[in-house]
Parts: sequence; C-alpha cells; structure tokens
Amino acid sequence: MAEPAANELELQRRWAESRWPTPFLQSPQGSPIRVISPGSWNRGPGPDFRGAQILDAEGRSRRGDVELHLQAHSWLQHGHDTDPAYENLLLHVVEWVERTEPRRRASTSADPRIPPPVPLPQATSNLPQAMSNLPPAMNDAALETSDLPQTFAAATNAPPCAGIAQRAGAAAVEARLLRIGQHRFLRKMAELRGLHVAPGPGSDDDRRSVVAAARALGQPNNTRISEHAARRALGHAEQWRDFRPLVDGDGWRQGRGALGSASGLGQILATLVERWTTGDAAPWAAFQRLSSLPPREAIGELRIARRLGPARAAQLLADAVYPLTGSWTQWSRIAGARYRRTNELRERIECGAVNHLAWRHPQTQALLELERTRCRQLACRICPLAALDLRLRSG
Repeated sequence: MAEPAANELELQRRWAESRWPTPFLQSPQGSPIRVISPGSWNRGPGPDFRGAQILDAEGRSRRGDVELHLQAHSWLQHGHDTDPAYENLLLHVVEWVERTEPRRRASTSADPRIPPPVPLPQATSNLPQAMSNLPPAMNDAALETSDLPQTFAAATNAPPCAGIAQRAGAAAVEARLLRIGQHRFLRKMAELRGLHVAPGPGSDDDRRSVVAAARALGQPNNTRISEHAARRALGHAEQWRDFRPLVDGDGWRQGRGALGSASGLGQILATLVERWTTGDAAPWAAFQRLSSLPPREAIGELRIARRLGPARAAQLLADAVYPLTGSWTQWSRIAGARYRRTNELRERIECGAVNHLAWRHPQTQALLELERTRCRQLACRICPLAALDLRLRSG
C-alpha cells in the first residue's frame, strides 16, 4: 500500500474497496494469491469478511472467510485461535509482516496457533514480480497452447476481451453479457428480499421497500448511512405520517444536486414515502404498481421537481423497485447508461467490431459486474468473456 493503514478499520475499508496496487497477495511460501472478490464486510462477531473468493497458486477458485490484522500476533491477542467462528478461515491477511519488530515477528511466525499471514503487496510491486512463481518459458508459441494464456494476456495491453465482438460476433457477446446481467439482477433480488426489517408501520414488505429505496438513493457512496437513516425513522414511527428520516452528515460523501447532501436525501425519501402512503396506499403496493408501468411512465411518477431527476429516478427503479418485486422484464427494458469506470472495458469489447453492440441495461450492468470482479482483479482466466474467446479458438 502507498500509505500504512492507521488502524484495522481503515485496513478493512481498503480491503473492501480492493485498494491495493495489484490483485496479488504473497503467501509465506512466495506463491501469488489472486483476489477475485473481497467478500461481504461482516460488521458483527467473527471474521472481518464473509464469502471472499480467490485463485490460489494452482489456479483453483476458493471461497471462504478473511480476517485482517495490522500485525500477525493480533491473532492471539484477539483470541481467534480458540474461537470456533474462525475454524473455516480462508485467509489471514496482515498489512505488513515487516511492521512488527524482528524479535516479535520471529516469535509469532513460529507459533503454530497463528495461521501464516498473507501480507498485502508493496506499493512498488508490479505484475511480473507477482507472477514470478508461475510456470516459466511462456514464449509466443507456448501462449497458444498453455492453459494459462488468459492470465498472461491480462498483463499486456491486449487482454482477451479486446475486439472479442469482432471475433465472436456481437450477438454472442450480447448474449453472454445478458446472462451476466441476469445473474447480477438475481443476486440483487435475493439481497433485497433478505433485508431484515424491525417493527414499524405497515407490513414487512412495506418497510423493506422503504429501506431498499434508501439504499438506492444513497448510491454509490452513502448507501450505509441512508439505509441506517431509513431504519431509524421506521423504528420511531407508529404511523406513516410520523416517518421523518434524519440522515447523519458525519461521514457523508458530498456530491452535486439534492442527493449530494444528507439533508437533501432525507427530504427526497420523506417525499417519496408520503406519496406512497397517501390515503390507504402503501410502499409495497406502490412498488408493485410501478413495476407494472412502462419504465418511462414509472420514471415520470418517481421524479420530484428540482430534486429527483430522470437519471436518479431510473436508478431507483433499477436498484430498488424492480429487483425487490422480481420484475426482470422491466429491469431489462431500462436504457443502458454509461459508467465512467466501464468505458475502457466497453471500448475493448467493441474494438474493431463492424456493428456496435446494443447496450441495454442488463449489458451495462454486466460491465459493472465484470469490471469489479474480473477486470479490477486481472482475473481474465475465469472471465466469462475470455471463456467465450477460448471456446471460439478451440472450435
């Protein structure tokens, strides 16, 4: 890392955001470990992250829990060696083994009760160094027959997805992206339907709808704060007219427009809930009705003059209304937006293509999924688009 973490919370935040120079960790034996997904941040007891995914030195995909420490001996200090919650740990990651004093490091590294720590890479490390333990003699001829061509292609300026629309055809690439987008939709749907809601006005589905709306409005940087504000407001309200979300400005990441401030988001959420609960109406019924409308009409109903524009209204549909109600057909009809962090991937895919791809919402969501779980980790070997290219070559 460019700068040492001030504390373990900062280290966990960096892990969650995949903030390190390369996707490789270095095992005590010197083998590269590739992080595919950091997992979900566990705010309660037990390992810091659940369900992380890695590729080990043999290229096998593995899932499990991750515990992070600044120093290796914290494993014993925190009592993890006798805690059954840590029996299925996949990785014990430390910021730097070298951070500890030589005497302490020597004593802790030999302690059989401490899992061998996997240090995060140096800021000066680079891809060739990280891959030094992979099979040698990978010349141009070997790249054509090796079972690891995609791994090395990712380290060059021409990853396997470059120009794949021209080689495999736009229809095949669109179909593969559609499947990835559908998988992302199903994951969002399961996540939203599994939201725990405390007692409050309306049914569980009503309160879950409000929490889902708050999560969507707080994206991309303030989801946790906005969700907490909605839950707190629901817990204090006996009736819907008592719903008054007060969004905490501490830690809020400022932006442009009404949703760029904590107070603005609270006002927008309160306005929407007031609309959805007028008379005998309820938020869940409002979500179901919005899902039955064409996307353009639904966006028009969600808009709030000078506060909630069409782009953020469409995001609310895509990230809350449609996934919670399971409206895949409506979700797939939303126009495909451009995201700055996926522009490079989109250009690589279309490179040299005669006909441009039809970028609908599922395809652009698939780009977000690939950028986060594959491109950012240089995991070309297990990328669905790379697999499509390999099947084309073998055919």
